[in-house]
Amino acid sequence: MSILVVDDEVDLGLLLKQFLQGLGFNVVSFTNSLLAFEHLKNSNNNYSLIITDLRMPGISGLELANRIRKELSLSVKIFLITAFDISDINDNLEFQSAKIERIIQKPIKLSNLKKMISQIWTTSPNVKSI
Repeated sequence: MSILVVDDEVDLGLLLKQFLQGLGFNVVSFTNSLLAFEHLKNSNNNYSLIITDLRMPGISGLELANRIRKELSLSVKIFLITAFDISDINDNLEFQSAKIERIIQKPIKLSNLKKMISQIWTTSPNVKSI
């Protein structure tokens, strides 16, 4: 299974990529959300999960998720990473339309990320890809 990681923090993107590859996933990482979206549109790679940071230059993680939903896939799983207070995010229309599977607070505990990933595949055995 393939995972796309999008985070403007180079070190975090590399850490996530290496961790997920160690779990046996095929992982592609981007630091630029616009380039990541172009890659998704033009790639033959089928991604089962997208992990994206909320706040990035260019387009935010929410905007990226909404573009994916509108133009590419309604069913791919999307995790949103953030270091910011998101207590009111459920009221945000952009968040609602993005259909985010999980929100991950920074600092990320890799053991929790591993659990979240295994949960989406055990609860959704027929995960759709884009």
